[in-house]
Amino acid sequence: MKTALHRLILILAGALVTACSNYPDSPRLTLTSVDGSIIEINENTPLTALFFFQMSNPVAIGAFERIQNELDESIEIVGIAMQVDRPPNIASMQQRMIMIPIVIDEGEIADAFGGIDLTPVLILIENGRLLLHQRGRLNYDAINAFSRQ
Repeated sequence: MKTALHRLILILAGALVTACSNYPDSPRLTLTSVDGSIIEINENTPLTALFFFQMSNPVAIGAFERIQNELDESIEIVGIAMQVDRPPNIASMQQRMIMIPIVIDEGEIADAFGGIDLTPVLILIENGRLLLHQRGRLNYDAINAFSRQ
């Protein structure tokens, strides 16, 4: 009962935030994933979670392994490896997981979002708007509430 009530409160809070606020603009970016695909972050971007992580952070890696199962399937996911991570490490990680596009940040992506130096961080964007910015432990119910709007 407590869990269901907690979940309902989070969903209602997400809806209230959506209804009562103007979201700031998201930076416009063109990203290239490690497999060479181009990812555009602009006013046409569908509901997308940018997940910043570091290979050396077990909490971030654990969240990255869970994220593909916990987020609503309508939310696109892009992994952003922090600049301390190198392509061979990312390639080996991608081989053992379901394929999520991964971009290696050389610092400019983190800087575009106000500077990110600790992970995990999840930024939810849609149509050029920054909807949510979470650090540390991810609240999947709050994130998924945006997919139901």
